[in-house]
Amino acid sequence: MAENLLNYEWQALSQLIYRMNRCKDYTEFSRTILEQIQGIIPFSQGLVFKASRTNSSIALSNAAIVPQTLELQYYVDKYMTGSYSPRWTSYLNSPWSSVFRYSNITPDNTWTNTPIYTDILKPQDLYYAIYMTFVHRDQPLGAIAVWRKKGQEDFSDQELFMLEMLKIHIELKLFYLLNFEVTPKTFSAYSKRSNLTQFAEEKGLTKRELEILQLMNNGKNGPDICEQLYISDSTLRKHVHNIYQKLSVKNRVQLLQLLKRI
Repeated sequence: MAENLLNYEWQALSQLIYRMNRCKDYTEFSRTILEQIQGIIPFSQGLVFKASRTNSSIALSNAAIVPQTLELQYYVDKYMTGSYSPRWTSYLNSPWSSVFRYSNITPDNTWTNTPIYTDILKPQDLYYAIYMTFVHRDQPLGAIAVWRKKGQEDFSDQELFMLEMLKIHIELKLFYLLNFEVTPKTFSAYSKRSNLTQFAEEKGLTKRELEILQLMNNGKNGPDICEQLYISDSTLRKHVHNIYQKLSVKNRVQLLQLLKRI
């Protein structure tokens, strides 16, 4: 399939990755990724979701949409606040990211009778979809869904392949946006860095200590931090001890109070 892509299509994928990696936060990332995908794969409607796991269930939040219309926002809000259980969310419980056509996982004679189709999709005449679900280190991150109307054609194998090529790049970018404060290296040296990053540099924190500080500031506990950074508990304790010493605090409560004042 790779040899079937034209030079301009490879260039478009490269440009998409470049623009995505310049995004500084989730909001900018969501808008950029949908606009860039639409430039190489035409669709009628696109959505980006954040995902998190509560016990064994997946919760979706922070939906971003293209195009941004009142009608689409109405149906997205209805979907997000409703009690729908779409089959595709099960892919967020897998150990890796996935790309698939909705028609490949749900036969016509079953899914057109579901509440999500009759309540959300059918009124908008939406029928064909590609989903990208993102999981990193067993952490569900989010999903991208792009839809076409019933009178249009289903997404092709080539379009599926192009999104497959983007999958790992989007996964890694989304992981760092949701877990760290990111200042991309592609930004100018004059770009404004985050207050936390500047504060950490002034206090002499190492890069690893800054990563741990960011995760602690985001509410991550010890086991979560060890799992995400692939470090042992003893290594984490050593880093935390060094952070406390450099910031002149005695415990996590004092640390978080200090960070609130930055």
